[in-house]
Amino acid sequence: MKSKKELEKEFFKCIPKARKINPFFRSIFEFMYEVHQAARPGKKLLNIYTSKDFSGGREEVYKNNFFTDCEFDEIDFWENRFIYGATPVSELHTLPFPDQSYDILVTTKYIMEHVAEPERLLREFYRVLKPGGEAFVVAAHVRRQHQKPYDYFRYTEFGLEYLFKKVGFREFSARPTNGAFGTFGEYAYFFERGLGLPKWIENSFDFAHYWIVQPICFFIDRFDNGYGRDLTQYFTIRARK
Repeated sequence: MKSKKELEKEFFKCIPKARKINPFFRSIFEFMYEVHQAARPGKKLLNIYTSKDFSGGREEVYKNNFFTDCEFDEIDFWENRFIYGATPVSELHTLPFPDQSYDILVTTKYIMEHVAEPERLLREFYRVLKPGGEAFVVAAHVRRQHQKPYDYFRYTEFGLEYLFKKVGFREFSARPTNGAFGTFGEYAYFFERGLGLPKWIENSFDFAHYWIVQPICFFIDRFDNGYGRDLTQYFTIRARK
C-alpha cells in the first residue's frame, strides 16, 4: 500500500488543474485516500467514471495509484447509460452485474448531476454492493451547467441523505469540499470569460485570477466556520449498505 505522501504527489502531479492551495482538490484527495484505505487486499472495487467529459484521465490516476491492492473493475457512464468495456448497456441506468458483486463502489468523476433518474441509479449502486459494502460518491451542489443537455440536477446534503436512505443505505455521511470563498475563487473565472472582453484583457485577467484572486479566496476559505458549506461546489458522500 502506497503512503499518503506518495499518493498526494501523484494526485497533484497528474490530476488536471489540481492545485494544493485549492480546498476543493484538497478535499477530493482526502476523500480518495479514504477509498484507498478501504480498498484492501481481498476487496472488490467498482470504479464508475465518465471518460467522455473531457476533464482528463483522472480514472487512470486512481487506477494506477489508489486502487492497486484490491480486485479492480471499472465502468464508464455517458448519456444515462453505462458502458462496460466498449459495449453500452442496453437498459438505461442499469449496471450489468449480479447482485452483491462488489465491496466498494466509487465515482471518480462526478456523474450524479448527469443522471436523469438518480433514485434508480442509487438502487443499482445498492443492489451490486455486498452487505456492509460502501459507496463513495461525489455530487454537485454549486456548479455551472455543462455537458448540455445531459445536466439535470444539483443536490443538497439533505436531499442526498433522503435518496441514499430511501434506497436502503443504513449509514450516510456528507462533507462539503469547500466553503463559499472557495467556490467564488473557482467561478470568478467564468464570470470574467462571459464579459466578451478583448483577448489581451482576458489574458491579463486570467493571470490575475490564477495568481491573485484564487490564492486570496482559497486562503480565506480556510477560515470558514461551517456556514459556507451552503455554497460548496460538491459534497463527498460515504454510505454503507
